[in-house]
Formats: sequence, structure tokens, C-alpha cells
Amino acid sequence: MSSTSQKSFSSRLGNAKKLKTIVSNFATYQPPITEASVGNLNETITQIEVLQTDYNNAKADYTVKTDERRKVFTENANSIDKQLAPIRAFVEALKGKDSTELSQVSSLIKKIRGQASKKVSTTDEENEEKTISQVERTYASRVANFRNIIDILTTLGPSYIPANTELTLPSLLALAEEAEASTEAVDLALATLKPIIEQRRTYFEDLSKQIQSIKNFVKAQYGQSSNEYKQIKGLSI
Repeated sequence: MSSTSQKSFSSRLGNAKKLKTIVSNFATYQPPITEASVGNLNETITQIEVLQTDYNNAKADYTVKTDERRKVFTENANSIDKQLAPIRAFVEALKGKDSTELSQVSSLIKKIRGQASKKVSTTDEENEEKTISQVERTYASRVANFRNIIDILTTLGPSYIPANTELTLPSLLALAEEAEASTEAVDLALATLKPIIEQRRTYFEDLSKQIQSIKNFVKAQYGQSSNEYKQIKGLSI
């Protein structure tokens, strides 16, 4: 049997609904506490469905914002990643392959490329918040290191006059500002999404306890070998 962490939230909610439907047909089911009643289970399920809608909307907004940010960092013709090699080539041509400036720029480029972020996995829902946090830290570091490269280029003074207009200081500064703005937009989306992720986890923990309580009372009332208990014992949340 799959562990709870391996089940998607939609699958777990689906099992809760199945169990509710089955137990609703047990005309004589009489739990001694309200938490194990069918009515209370239905209220819990409704709460989770409302929260799931909020989650879907917040996650969609976060996905849109991260897609827009990825374009700035990676996919656009003038993205940060695509400016790194030309910047390095110009500094090498200007200052030489043994120069301090080239060494500094090369080190920062290596850091930026090493921090390239993957998309947030949608398969490990239990660890979604942790994965998101890891991704966000890498983007913050990448834009900071890109700013550091611009600072080094600024120290080159009037000699830094690339023919490629996308490599000029005003263009690179504008790109850095765009990257920061896109990252801030993601941060705002996360400010809405993260509390929902945490609240959903709490709701499902409560749902799991509620379902287990119902199972226990069904087993106690009808017996472990009863048809009633057999119908629900395999529905894990």
C-alpha cells in the first residue's frame, strides 16, 4: 500500500469522499463522538474543497509569475543566461585572459550557472513548500551575482564600450531591474500560496485522523470481519 506522502491530495480527498458515501449507507452507524459522524466528515471535505480551489488559483498565479521570470533569466533573447558568455568574451578581449577582472567575472558566471533552478515538482505535494523555498533561494543568489558582474564592468570605466548594445551598462542594469521585478512578483504570489499549502497540510492531517476514527468505530460496532468494515478499511487518506 502506498504511504500517505506518496498519495496526491486529490487522491486522498477522493478516498475520503468514497468512505463518506459508503458510511452514509450504514443506517445503524452511531459514533459516540461528533468528530466521527458522517455530517462532520462532510463539513471537513467541504472545507478542503474550498481551500483546494484557493490553492489552484494561487498556484496558477505563481506558475504564471515563475514562467515570466524564467524568460527573463533564461529564455528571452536578451536573458541573463544568454548575456553571460558575451560579457566574459568582451572582458577577456579587453583585459586579457590572466586579468583579475576576467577571473572575477568568470567566477560569478560559474556561480550563476551552477545555481540554475529547476521547475517546482508537482509530484511531491507533501514537500512542495520546501522545494519552492529551495528554488527561490537560487534565484535570489543569481540576480545578486549578476549585479556583482555589473559592478565589475562599471569599474572598467570608459573602456567598457561593447558594440553589442545589449551588453552596455544601461542595458544590463535594465535587465537586472527586470529580473528583480520578476522575482518580486513571484515573492508576492508566494505570499498568498505558502499559507494555503500549510493550511491544506493541516486540513489533511485532521482529515486523516477523522477517517481513522471513523474506521475504528465502524470496526468496533460491526466487527473486523464485517462487510461494513471491509468496504472502508482499504481507503487510506
